[in-house]
Amino acid sequence: MSNSIHFIKTEKSARVVTNGNSNPNVKQVWLVAHGYGYLATLFINKFTDLNPTENLVIVPEGLHRYYLNGFSGKVGASWMTKEDREHDIVDYCNYLDKVYEQFISPLNKNVIINIFGFSQGGATITRWAAQTKFKINNLIVWGSNVPEDIKWNNDFEKLKNINWFYVCASDDEFMSVDLQKAQIELLKSHHIKAEIINYIGKHDIDSATLMVLEKKCGKLIE
Repeated sequence: MSNSIHFIKTEKSARVVTNGNSNPNVKQVWLVAHGYGYLATLFINKFTDLNPTENLVIVPEGLHRYYLNGFSGKVGASWMTKEDREHDIVDYCNYLDKVYEQFISPLNKNVIINIFGFSQGGATITRWAAQTKFKINNLIVWGSNVPEDIKWNNDFEKLKNINWFYVCASDDEFMSVDLQKAQIELLKSHHIKAEIINYIGKHDIDSATLMVLEKKCGKLIE
């Protein structure tokens, strides 16, 4: 007899970390997908320079935790692997919808919604943006590939109505200049007019660049 593979739905407790103003009149919300190997409790610290009275930062943690080295020590989280990736994508898209419903939907209708993906989180947040029913103003892809599996023909109307930013580091260890250029050309080929932001640095969140984004995201909606 051959083996059979089955899939069942099961509940899981997901960790979400927030910082800033959760008052309904907050000006900007940042829904952030962290990179591979981070924990939400640590990654949120990269956003502490955002004015907490005007911004609410929400960092959901990837649903897969693991030891970064061997069988003990520091722990990181991931959004998915190549194993059974289709189900993981569906799961994390449903998860991000629930995060939005709980933390963002109760806010005022004029709040600016920024969704932000760093490294592995860039592909994560872009896939979610393509299929979610919820309002998004600005999409920031930082140090990441744009997913090739986006169904551009089906999702184009949704994606073209979002303001895109693509952020490039000069010395990114994981995204070479040529690879960054290829991502920009991919967006152009699908008629996505992303604003390209370059900074001198490595594969990390640069605080000065983040401050520039805060201003740009706010002005686009004024």
